Amino acid sequence: MSFLIVSCFWAAPDHGIGDDALYKKYTDPNGRFSFEYPATMNVQSANADEVKVTHPGASFRITVFVEQRQGKSKLTAADLLDWSKKRLQEEMKNVSVLGEGKLQGLEGSQGDIAVSFTDKKGIQLVQMVQYYVAEDRFLQMTISDRPEGFKNLQTVIQKVHQSLKILNPKLK
Repeated sequence: MSFLIVSCFWAAPDHGIGDDALYKKYTDPNGRFSFEYPATMNVQSANADEVKVTHPGASFRITVFVEQRQGKSKLTAADLLDWSKKRLQEEMKNVSVLGEGKLQGLEGSQGDIAVSFTDKKGIQLVQMVQYYVAEDRFLQMTISDRPEGFKNLQTVIQKVHQSLKILNPKLK
């Protein structure tokens, strides 16, 4: 995986003429977060705390969920990133961390990681995972596709990732 693919996540967005018609905005019904996604994709809410955005003819996926944490330990985005890397190493094959960073303009405990791995079915995937941590909840946004799709959709992935807005910093 080239550095170009990884660096696209942290670069300034490339907005072209007519971008607004190509994207829709999802706003969480509880007013906690919003993000943009390609207008050709479908939104499915599994429950009040999870949304999946899919396309029937493509492997590109966006999943966002908010989870309430148990206990009062001080959790940070760095903790979740470390946990994520460890879990991937234990459960998947050919795991490679492509890059880590923070989403510009998003205040608070947050961070993202881009990884490549082979899943349990033998399918190679690339994922970009963004974490945002509040006092007793955290948000996880995962953007995933096969390596070819991830490379071909760099501009789209960049726009989706950079469009994430936390509307309620407590995620309540």
